[in-house]
Amino acid sequence: MEREPHPQATEALDEFKKLTDVLEGALKQGGAASYTAQDEAETVEVVINGDRCLTQLHIEDGLLRLGAETVEERINEALGKANAAATENLDALYGQTFEALSSLVGSLQKTISEK
Repeated sequence: MEREPHPQATEALDEFKKLTDVLEGALKQGGAASYTAQDEAETVEVVINGDRCLTQLHIEDGLLRLGAETVEERINEALGKANAAATENLDALYGQTFEALSSLVGSLQKTISEK
């Protein structure tokens, strides 16, 4: 004879599954994102991913003639803009994730404390 799981245990496991789903969703969404930015002169374009790793760099033809220092400044400018966009987006994602997790933890605590 097979025993039925306790309803409270089943409900708690369902809440843990929801926690896992929220965390996995946030990781996928954050990791799949990409952010593109250009310097003010639009001579350099960078793309970074959700982990803030550079995935693409485009330098306009002829820019290298202006010297390494100028190119470095423009790359850093574009990277700064891309990083700022990533930070803004990821901060919003983390805020949403925290709110969802807080709600689920409250629900889980209620489930566990029920007799």
